[in-house]
Amino acid sequence: MADNVWIANLVLDLLLIVEGTGMPGVPFQPAFFVVAMFITQGKAPFLLCWILASLANLLGNVLGYLIGNKLGEAFVLKLKFLRLEPDDVDDLRSLANKYGPWVVVISRWFGPIRTPTILLAGTLGMNLPIYTLFSSMGAFSWNFAWLWATWQGSRLLLTILGANASQNWLIAMIIGWGLAFVSLTVVMGAWHRYKNNRDSAEKN
Repeated sequence: MADNVWIANLVLDLLLIVEGTGMPGVPFQPAFFVVAMFITQGKAPFLLCWILASLANLLGNVLGYLIGNKLGEAFVLKLKFLRLEPDDVDDLRSLANKYGPWVVVISRWFGPIRTPTILLAGTLGMNLPIYTLFSSMGAFSWNFAWLWATWQGSRLLLTILGANASQNWLIAMIIGWGLAFVSLTVVMGAWHRYKNNRDSAEKN
């Protein structure tokens, strides 16, 4: 069983490295819930799982920064999954000018600008040490929130589903992943509505 705990952590950390580069759609949520269930069952320490997840995510952030800094803004604009326009980059640059490197922390909590901020941080004037410092703030706070929420959610769901019945962990994970997916869908929908309204206003 101990091996399963660290396999779950390894899978989560690998997913968070990929997610940290700015790659969208990485299914890290189920891995969070599996690790959270081990924490709930007392088979893994919360503190260590949080630190490992945060460091893995930070590593991905740094890799994303290096990739974007090497390939440049033109490359990022060509990434079709981002659906970025030059005006979007200008908006991001305005945010960076207004908030400085804190935009890296803000973007960690606001999915639609997360990937562009990671990939374009170098072109926005942030050097690697400054970016790493503020990215670590975002990574450690974001991973703490995810792991703590899934840990507490797992405890609550197991209670609701029938005390501590071990067979209920899969149901809890599926419900939790579903809630995370719904939340992401709402955020992305709001972002696309904002972009559409902005584009319509500019045309008018």
